[in-house]
Amino acid sequence: MKFFTFILVFLISLPLHSYDNANKDLINNFLKNELEDFELSNEKKNISNLIFHDHEEKEVSFSNFKGKILLVNFWATWCAPCIKEMPSLDRLKSKIKGNFDVVAISVDRDGVSKVTDFFNNNKITYLERFFDIKNSIAKEIGLFGVPTSYFVNKNGEIIGYYQGDMEWDNKTVIEFINYLIKI
Repeated sequence: MKFFTFILVFLISLPLHSYDNANKDLINNFLKNELEDFELSNEKKNISNLIFHDHEEKEVSFSNFKGKILLVNFWATWCAPCIKEMPSLDRLKSKIKGNFDVVAISVDRDGVSKVTDFFNNNKITYLERFFDIKNSIAKEIGLFGVPTSYFVNKNGEIIGYYQGDMEWDNKTVIEFINYLIKI
């Protein structure tokens, strides 16, 4: 019986494994130019159940975004590279409609007012204000520093990450996101 179960599990997982490899090969075609330092995840890590907060201190989980490709960006108002890239994240969100969202999560411990002031002063209008003040998500996913951005698939699984700042509304990233939306 154990042997039969092993064979059944193996046969069921075989098409999924090759599908993942095919997608990884296709994804690798996009990892050039601005995305050449993008690191694909070696394992599937589902973050759907992780909780953070919005600007009204209400709990939000990644499951609220199920069915969308996410660019999850961890940032802080005291981080110069973060400050530099925030306007491009805002523009990116305005450029791609449909099954995509940018989830910019502040790790500022100073709270909502400091981030709200930053958004107002920098005319950030398309992004929502999200917070991980206690760094619970950061710990769960092994965040090393800010800014770090994760692409998450429609099922809530991390595809990979990019560490450092970037002009996110560039052609390469937009083509990559549109590809992820289609698969």
